[in-house]
Amino acid sequence: MLKHQQSIKTLKNALGQIEAVIKMTEENRYCMDISTQISASIALLKKAQKQILADHLNSCVMDSIQSGNPQEKIDEINKLLKNIL
Repeated sequence: MLKHQQSIKTLKNALGQIEAVIKMTEENRYCMDISTQISASIALLKKAQKQILADHLNSCVMDSIQSGNPQEKIDEINKLLKNIL
């Protein structure tokens, strides 16, 4: 089983959503409908990001804590949080 199997599924759903947005835009569909679909795509990407970060915390970060060297992973998380918040 893949480590990020659920995240991959979510990302593939987002990809399909984005492809639909592109098609809608190419077809000059109603702007509000396109915008709604873009919001749905963003929500799926955020969901995948949360899943991947949860996996990271439960595996890589936990491993670094158990090995007695958590600072590098803490620094990585702090850097990421500065970028996404």
